[in-house]
Amino acid sequence: MSCRTQNKIMSLRFASLCLLLTVPFVPAQPLPLEGIGHVGLLVSNLEQARSFYTGQLGFADAFEMKNNAGAVAAAFYKINDEQFLEIMPGADTAKSVLLTHVAIEASDIKQVWSRLNAAGLQAPEPTKGADGNLAFNVFDPDGFRIQFVQYLPGSLHSNTKGKFLDAARISTHLQHAGIPVPAEKLDAVMHFYHDQLGLEEYWRYAPGGELRLIKLLIPGQRRDMLELMIYHKPPTGDELASMGHINFAVPDITPPFRTLLARGAAAPYPIHPAVNAEHLWAMDLHDPAGTRVEIQDLKKVPVVRIAIAGLVHNHVAGLLPRLPGRYDVELAGIAEPDAALAHRYAEKYHLPSSIFYSSLDTMLDKVKPQAVVIYTDTLDHLKVVEACAARHIDVMMEKPLSVDVKQARAMEAAARRGHIHVMVNYETTWYASNAMAYSEAKTKGSLGPIRKMVAHDGHRGPKEIGVTPEFLDWLTDPVRNGAGALYDFGCYGADLMTWLMGGERPLAVTAVVGHDKPDIYPKVEDEATVILTYPHAQGIIQASWNWPFDRKDLEVYGADGSLTTIRSDRVSLHLPHEDEQIVEAPPLDPREADSLAYLSAVVRGDIAPSGLTGLETNVTVMEILTAARESAATHRTVRLPAAHAGH
Repeated sequence: MSCRTQNKIMSLRFASLCLLLTVPFVPAQPLPLEGIGHVGLLVSNLEQARSFYTGQLGFADAFEMKNNAGAVAAAFYKINDEQFLEIMPGADTAKSVLLTHVAIEASDIKQVWSRLNAAGLQAPEPTKGADGNLAFNVFDPDGFRIQFVQYLPGSLHSNTKGKFLDAARISTHLQHAGIPVPAEKLDAVMHFYHDQLGLEEYWRYAPGGELRLIKLLIPGQRRDMLELMIYHKPPTGDELASMGHINFAVPDITPPFRTLLARGAAAPYPIHPAVNAEHLWAMDLHDPAGTRVEIQDLKKVPVVRIAIAGLVHNHVAGLLPRLPGRYDVELAGIAEPDAALAHRYAEKYHLPSSIFYSSLDTMLDKVKPQAVVIYTDTLDHLKVVEACAARHIDVMMEKPLSVDVKQARAMEAAARRGHIHVMVNYETTWYASNAMAYSEAKTKGSLGPIRKMVAHDGHRGPKEIGVTPEFLDWLTDPVRNGAGALYDFGCYGADLMTWLMGGERPLAVTAVVGHDKPDIYPKVEDEATVILTYPHAQGIIQASWNWPFDRKDLEVYGADGSLTTIRSDRVSLHLPHEDEQIVEAPPLDPREADSLAYLSAVVRGDIAPSGLTGLETNVTVMEILTAARESAATHRTVRLPAAHAGH
């Protein structure tokens, strides 16, 4: 064999050896683990912590461990028979990482220890602790402690089996824990968790290309996880406390949301359930020391592709800034024939030119959205609905539904043909105060039978508040808008009253309109008062472009009590034999808290449109507005005909 050949063979052997040395250790089979057994949290005050974890989250105080001085060293709160929270005094006001360790339950701890040592971790041999369990600790390259524990018969943990499983628990599963990791140590940390412990990468999050989070799946039936919370610059103490978090899984986000609100968990941190970057419903709260507690519904929420038809309605400027921060909807296309207007919106909101189309039909055929939101003039609503119905695409438009009842019924027919949902978006639909008005008046019946409703809606006038020229142009056109203030703001009261009356149509409609500013609004009225006559109730709608301030409030008077909404979140409630009081309205269901959440939930089939947004309600609204316009023009009361056959 030549010297050159020998050297070549030696080089290949050396390269193979180097390759073997650099290949990460991956266990031949998963370690015998069950999932997270407990997490350790530092708190500054044990009683405050008990109030939070027991009083608000509903976890029973299972047992305590005391130090030599007789003081509580750790209090254990029970999540389920295998999972606990270990709460320890000692947090300072700096709020660094309050998560002290994560204990992973092993079914065979000696095998885990042996195999980890074989992987080069040099773990100490498992020993029996004061709690009666076998355990040992290892530390990741950033110094975070991972404990492996095996519950033994007769231990403090095992002795609670079948006990302290209170129905008040907000969750029965601690699903993951978050561990802060500096970006410069990520490779070493990943080697520790992935290569040496055998945790499987499940998901990673890198907004804008910057890696922020890696989820790692722990072997075991529970499918528990660790989240590596990656930071690229030194975080504040509060930020570290938030990164080192715990997460509880729930089957549905709404019941725990309601429960937490009822238990006072919204203060001082308001709770806002939302679909997160992982496409899960989630909400955050914080314990008294600052540790973030996350609640998640682990069912994936499919993203709904939406498109926008028209940009001439100013309310589109309220929609576009909300889209980048949402994970339940995705903007797929915009149809706007005015190239200059489209360019203006593209520049202002940094939208790619590729999503803009001059033709609605072309956009619908190319983009194939699941839903369309309409921001055209009111006259063009029907055209968009018919185009979408032909393609079986759900629709939500800005209020009102149409310019008259004839168009409204044409939309009904199109919706039936296309088997689509047609919804109307009113700002007041998403007011918790209006939902409380309905609850008190209809669900609870605390006000008694409704006798009178009064709605005040409007502002100083579209020109006075500075709407865009394209919006002002059609809003003050009686053909493209249907009317002026009567339609623009009268629709709110008609919608709410139809809802409160259970869909009942009024017997008669009487309207009076005014032209207080003919120099500004020569073609349409700027003032309107409408009276709706029901068999045993009366509705008064006051719509105006002349209010000295913005207002959208509703008064409901029953035979026994009354309620007045105060902005979007409070009411003034006067019940029988009680003093009038200002009450905060309960927040809306997360899927009905705003127009996008509602629309995407409808498209996914989570909810069916009804009530304030529903087509049936809004056809009645258009009957009312059409009759009001006729009444104002003829100076007489208009009696509504017998109910339309489609109702």
